[in-house]
Amino acid sequence: MKRNLYLLLVMVAAPCILIAQTVVSGIVKNTEGPLAGVTISEKGSSNVAQSDQNGRFRISLSRPDNVLVFTSVGYTTQERTVAGEKELEVILQSNVQDINEVVVVGYGTTKKLTSTGAISSIKGADIREIPTANVQNALTGRLPGFVSVQRSGQPGRDASDFYIRGVSSLNPDGNQPLIIVDDIEYTYEQLSQINVNEIESISILKDASTTAVFGIKGANGVLVVKTRRGISGKPKINVRLESGAQSPVTRLKFLDAYESALLWNEAIANTVGDNTNQPFSAEALEHFRLGDAPYTYPDINWYDRIFKPMSFQRNSNVDVTGGSESIKYFISGGAFSQDGNLYNFENNGDQVNNNYYYRRFNLRSNLDVQATKSLQLRLDFRANFNRINGPRAGNIVGEVFNFNKIRPWSAPFLNPNGSYAYAGDTQDLSPTINARLATAGYRLDRRNDLNILFGGTQDLDVITEGLSFSTRIAYASVESNGREQARDNLPVYKYFPETDSYELKGGAPYVLSPYTLRAYQGDYNSRVNVQANFDYTKSFGEHQINSLLLYNRESYSTKGDRQSNWIPQNFQGFTFRTGYSYNEKYLVDVTAAYNGSDRFQADKRYGFFPAISVGYNLARESFIRDKFDFIDLLKLRGSYGIVGQDKVEADRYLFQQVYNPGGGYSFGETHQGVGTISEGNLGNSNVTWEKQNSFDVGLDLSVLQNRFSLVVDYFSNVRYDQLVTSQSLPLNIGVGVSPTNIARVRNRGVEFELNYNDHIGAFNYNIKGVLTHFKNKILFQDEPAPAFPWLRLTGHQVDQPLGYVFDGFYTEENLADSPKPAGGYEVRPGDLLYKDLNGDGVIDDFDRTAIGRPDVPNTSFGLTLGGSYKGFSFNILLQGTTAYSFSVQGSGIEPFQSQFQPIHQQRWTPETASTARFPRLTTNPTTINSPSSYMSDFWLIDATYLRLKTVELGYQLPDRWLPFKMNNARLYLSGYNLLTWTNYSLYQQDPEVTSNTAGDAYQNQRVVNLGVQIGL
Repeated sequence: MKRNLYLLLVMVAAPCILIAQTVVSGIVKNTEGPLAGVTISEKGSSNVAQSDQNGRFRISLSRPDNVLVFTSVGYTTQERTVAGEKELEVILQSNVQDINEVVVVGYGTTKKLTSTGAISSIKGADIREIPTANVQNALTGRLPGFVSVQRSGQPGRDASDFYIRGVSSLNPDGNQPLIIVDDIEYTYEQLSQINVNEIESISILKDASTTAVFGIKGANGVLVVKTRRGISGKPKINVRLESGAQSPVTRLKFLDAYESALLWNEAIANTVGDNTNQPFSAEALEHFRLGDAPYTYPDINWYDRIFKPMSFQRNSNVDVTGGSESIKYFISGGAFSQDGNLYNFENNGDQVNNNYYYRRFNLRSNLDVQATKSLQLRLDFRANFNRINGPRAGNIVGEVFNFNKIRPWSAPFLNPNGSYAYAGDTQDLSPTINARLATAGYRLDRRNDLNILFGGTQDLDVITEGLSFSTRIAYASVESNGREQARDNLPVYKYFPETDSYELKGGAPYVLSPYTLRAYQGDYNSRVNVQANFDYTKSFGEHQINSLLLYNRESYSTKGDRQSNWIPQNFQGFTFRTGYSYNEKYLVDVTAAYNGSDRFQADKRYGFFPAISVGYNLARESFIRDKFDFIDLLKLRGSYGIVGQDKVEADRYLFQQVYNPGGGYSFGETHQGVGTISEGNLGNSNVTWEKQNSFDVGLDLSVLQNRFSLVVDYFSNVRYDQLVTSQSLPLNIGVGVSPTNIARVRNRGVEFELNYNDHIGAFNYNIKGVLTHFKNKILFQDEPAPAFPWLRLTGHQVDQPLGYVFDGFYTEENLADSPKPAGGYEVRPGDLLYKDLNGDGVIDDFDRTAIGRPDVPNTSFGLTLGGSYKGFSFNILLQGTTAYSFSVQGSGIEPFQSQFQPIHQQRWTPETASTARFPRLTTNPTTINSPSSYMSDFWLIDATYLRLKTVELGYQLPDRWLPFKMNNARLYLSGYNLLTWTNYSLYQQDPEVTSNTAGDAYQNQRVVNLGVQIGL
């Protein structure tokens, strides 16, 4: 009986035992490869496992069809139903809003949960696949508070100008943020050359509590970059190969010879007294229309013949990471190549590349050594080699735009015998663009950057637990030069079809001369930075304290500073920061910096920059936690402090009296030349740095296990003691004056960042929206009292444009009674009519007023949509800006300075008076219709735009498909600047063009990129 009962129990228990012993194994990855330290738990059970350094895991299940939960700090939690699978492959997606994530700040790190400052951050992995050469371009639309404008698309010179929380200074260079890479200051150029593959994370610091540690340099915000470092374990090799096709965002359209000639004739007929230009005959117009005489009546679309619709870029990166507990290393090498959009006009036998191109080679090695149990050492090495090439022919886009340089009928592209022609109907008689591109040579700019950092951290627990001492010394150098292969005179001919003969341009050689090699010295500078600091971090039950005491000194020497004679520019100071947290609920941070610059006189050299910030995490209160347990974080925070900015214009030492060498003077009955000295600007012994009162209040909210998060900030900054040259001093004092600390500007704004991430089964998705809005106001700038209040710039925004107010067109009906421009210029129907603001019947400078907005957008936004399903992933960014304006002048839009464009066909005529969108045509360049002479809101237009900024589509190949020793492989297709929507059609311009120019910068590029990433 007992035996039978025993057998019965075994039979009943056996299935349960077998089920309990069901084991599932697999691998966890992110888009970069295997992911270590991921927690894997069985839902509804206490079974837990963790992925090893190779991302592998193994876990026993209580039921074979149960659900596994994968969690890791910084990644979206993912659930996976096993359903009989024994080998799983799970890919986690980044979640940058994890409240436990550690973000980099100035000289340290902080947790988002306990941070009291205004910080935004992004991981390097999230921007690594964006097909652009520059870090700042990849950040556009992804971080609140980050405002950028890409002014050019030229290879090697396409990095965006960027601002943190907008513009607060009247000085042109006074709004550039401070850039810190691994605690060392970088320039804009150095940032643009960083290989994104080297970056671990990027943070932007926006308020006084986060920027006061930089004291005299912190007023414009700080962009902090942390590069990747080694992780202990077997060597991991990561290879990334990309190739992309690029094309202009805007393809320019110009009218052909027939359409242009018709408008030419009309403009001549509209211009009283024009005897220099002759109209085209009916015979010539007919030949242009038919195109039957290509050498007598050429019709060349120079843009289409010079610029090809597509060019290519390539990017290759290899990095190796690994090590032991004693030594960890990260080594990365990369090569980036970007070609220009010009067709190949290389002259046979020259073997000279006259196209635009950019070549960049990067090498980085970050080494960490655990020298002893308490001593850590680091050695970082970085080298960049950059080559930027361009045609010696000059600004080719500008040449194509410029009607005075070349016209559709100026010359054939090539003469019948293959020789080059010249623009015989222009004043310069220049060889055609293709002739100069083929034979005039190139200009190559070379730049080499070297950075070395050595540092160490000594644990001082023997003195007191949590105390450590760190020191580091960093050296950076830049050396650049230029090389030019040039021909200054080219053999070009005019062809006469009637006699089938050629005439050499006067003064031109019959054959090509050898190239002349010229070299130019560029920048040569070096920077040495020394830091030493004590850190103290300690927990006492529910109390946490972290403190920093830092000494920082930097010397910068440059050949380009003509007054310094290689005298270093020096900066040094002390920084103190301490933070206190009680139960991660009550938070206080106090920061103070005392530092200075030798730009200022000894008694004005140093300043004190304090800041305080507080935070209150209501989610830790029982009345919130008990009743609203879905709230993970509800933090109110605020900060106030004083920060500075030491960039000055003109002379390096404004406090010194300057004397400049003048022209020669002759003495005696016979000439005896003697050099002279002239008095420069008067020195200002009281000159000092600009200062800023910064106030910020914010809300951090996270709910539903961090699925939804919201960050809101309001800021109000007053930049005072700004260095501007006084405008109220009379000119009859007879000498210039140095800038004085007198101007004040207020800048206010709001920022929003919203995130939502969740999953539906194995499909993970995320939505992120960011919005930045700011508006500055000039409070004082020592402006002389204007004749009329509308001429005053005080009270408006920085760089507020002034101009006339468009009030329709002159017509036969209103011509007699409307105000007329000063100077006796005779207006005619079809000219632009402006408002007479002072009512004197004359349009002159007194009728100018504030029009439009500055050309730095004060509202920018981005919407990111992402998702993944098993190995498939996508990411889409819509980015846009509004509330800013731009205008184009001269060869960009004005008739007889610009090529005729489609908008010119919509000019005013008596027949189109009610629908005209452009004034009547005239050959006079100084009429009231000229934006160069009479800027108005007719020309200054709202530049609001929306872009499909980036699209990324990826597929991570399953492990079972991978050959050799691959542990990860991913294919991806990415795009940049794919589509752009604007609200204007007056100009053929990208909305990020620099205002008040000809708009002839190299066009921004659209890129479609295919890449593969392989892990070994």
